[in-house]
Amino acid sequence: MAEKRGIDVSYAQGNIDFGRIDKNEVSFAIIRSSYGWENGQKDSKFDRNIKGFHELGIPCGAYHYSYAQSKEDAVKEAEYCISCIKGHKLELPVFYDLEDNSIARLGRRTCTDIAKAFCDHMKKEGYNTGLYSNPNWLENYLYKNELIGKYELWLAQWGSSKPAYKCSIWQYKVGRSGSIRGIDGEVDLDYMYTDIRHEDEDKDKHKDEHKDDRNIKVGDIVRVLDPINYDTGEKFTIYENAVYSVIEVVRDRVVIGIDGQVTAPINKKYLEVISSDDKHSSRKEKTYQYIIRPGDTLTAIAARYHTTVRKIVEENHIQNPDLIYAGHILKITV
Repeated sequence: MAEKRGIDVSYAQGNIDFGRIDKNEVSFAIIRSSYGWENGQKDSKFDRNIKGFHELGIPCGAYHYSYAQSKEDAVKEAEYCISCIKGHKLELPVFYDLEDNSIARLGRRTCTDIAKAFCDHMKKEGYNTGLYSNPNWLENYLYKNELIGKYELWLAQWGSSKPAYKCSIWQYKVGRSGSIRGIDGEVDLDYMYTDIRHEDEDKDKHKDEHKDDRNIKVGDIVRVLDPINYDTGEKFTIYENAVYSVIEVVRDRVVIGIDGQVTAPINKKYLEVISSDDKHSSRKEKTYQYIIRPGDTLTAIAARYHTTVRKIVEENHIQNPDLIYAGHILKITV
């Protein structure tokens, strides 16, 4: 896997001597922009750092350290972060640093919602965005399947031979274990994998994709041909031959879900479009067989296939919609 070496910095590195920075050592930089949402919480070295790296021709991203206690706080942090980075060119994403103990105690659902609120607000304002996290947080404090694949991942994992998750950037050394010329003292070291893109590049690519009706677009209804998770490589048979809506498309990565709820990121090559959001597109109906599982309801099955309970009832001659049996096979035409 091709990679580039870079660093992440903040006020803690003091006044960096940019005249001594070697571009062979540093090919990108992620710079702390801010923390919290109150005035005065902009990183004191952000403007100096981004100016210095840009004068060397080194591409930059930013990160915001969070103290949010709710989704509303996360949106405030996003707005404050934007106020701090506005006017600066960012070739790389803005990452949300979610690791503070005050957030961890809020529970997995709230932590995940906070991460999504910040990242979604940044995306709405036109910024490519991602999450800074580590394996412990991803496993114990976040619903990782709602985040990995939807947002860029900057993974903090030290002392390992490779990252545990597919990520855009891997922070592989931190603190005393990292050093480079031009910075006196400690600095964190990172690898960036070359498929990471800036939002502007994605927008240009999406423009081209929308010109080609054969490409998968947000809003399309798709069938999962081979349910291999984009980031983990694991296969989830529950998704096989099921029908989902497309929530987001980023290059070859497609985030699918039901009623706006993220289910999984899947590689585009494993999906088949059965209904396009293009009002002028035409399609042929397809019929599927669904084996009822314990706990299923017709309402949930109808939502999965983007059809109605009434249509399933009529097509299968069901006498009592509230009485279905595990193991029975339904015919579903969509």
